[in-house]
Amino acid sequence: MTIYSEQFKLGVVQEYLAGPGGIKAVAMAHGVTRAMVQRWVAAYRHHGAAGLAAKRGGYSASFKLKVLRRMWRDRLSYRQAAALFDVRGEGVIGKWERRYHAGDEENPRPWPYPSPPSST
Repeated sequence: MTIYSEQFKLGVVQEYLAGPGGIKAVAMAHGVTRAMVQRWVAAYRHHGAAGLAAKRGGYSASFKLKVLRRMWRDRLSYRQAAALFDVRGEGVIGKWERRYHAGDEENPRPWPYPSPPSST
């Protein structure tokens, strides 16, 4: 997976916001996908340049549940919820939701899960 710098992302977002070209044209000009440009634009609109910064660390169980409840209440897509809560990658929200509905957990726990106790 390629990691793009903040400056690169900001340049792409600013080009899209300032220019007459659409997302597809901007994405092709910079060799990225339309989905990436859409994600970066949404993050920038919600959080400014900070939304484009690299993010490290996990998410707490309470945060995950807050995201899921808001998504369900407001009928948000994964992409919309990710932009709103500054979650890098909407796919992870889908994983949280599948785990929640699978009944594995009342509260989505932070990843990685601890190893299950050994039954000896």
